[in-house]
Amino acid sequence: MTPFRAAGALAVALATSSSWAATAYADASAQLARVPVTASPTCAGSVSAEAQVTPVQVADRVENGVRVAIHYDVGSYDGSCALTVTAAWTNLDTGAAGSGDITAVSTIDGHYGFIGYANTTFETGNGTVVITLSSHPDSELRITT
Repeated sequence: MTPFRAAGALAVALATSSSWAATAYADASAQLARVPVTASPTCAGSVSAEAQVTPVQVADRVENGVRVAIHYDVGSYDGSCALTVTAAWTNLDTGAAGSGDITAVSTIDGHYGFIGYANTTFETGNGTVVITLSSHPDSELRITT
């Protein structure tokens, strides 16, 4: 292999690896592990959470936003329980912020007991977005829109 071919192959390999690393840096989703919660004196269980980039309609255009979801597992309670979690978000690049409640109502599932799922979408704009949930006070979800 001539020196020019070797240098060209090395340049292509370096350019390919650096462009791959740049796209791998942006996290389009994040998850929080299950934590114990008590929705009421007769409704306890655990909740996990996730967030991901999603398109949102803003007037006549589509922009990036964030979908935040909770998964509520009541266990073996023989009724219906509701869990409300407050999600607060901040866009670190623009300073925009907001919050909203997410309420999951458990329903019976033959295999898994009483489970509930709910989600909401926030219009966050582009940038790095940090989401905190009242169910996970010492944790945060961080994604890039």
